[in-house]
Amino acid sequence: MQQALQIHALVDQTTVNAIPELQPLLGHKVQMIALDLGQADSVGNGRKITFVQFLAHRLKRPEGVPTVTLEDMEDAIMHGALDGNI
Repeated sequence: MQQALQIHALVDQTTVNAIPELQPLLGHKVQMIALDLGQADSVGNGRKITFVQFLAHRLKRPEGVPTVTLEDMEDAIMHGALDGNI
């Protein structure tokens, strides 16, 4: 069973010192969610990544699923707006 922790906090200097990637949010109220992914040895052989690298991580697309382009997304937004599905 995967565990999650949800925290509502004000990003202060102490928080930024602990997680430098939060610097742009200094002084803002934020919601942070931590998911237990198991022991570090079982995930990536203990390799540590930065918060920015974590956010940039992309899942592999299943075989046979086409790439979604920016134009595809814009078309879907326009069709939804025209159909009143927003």
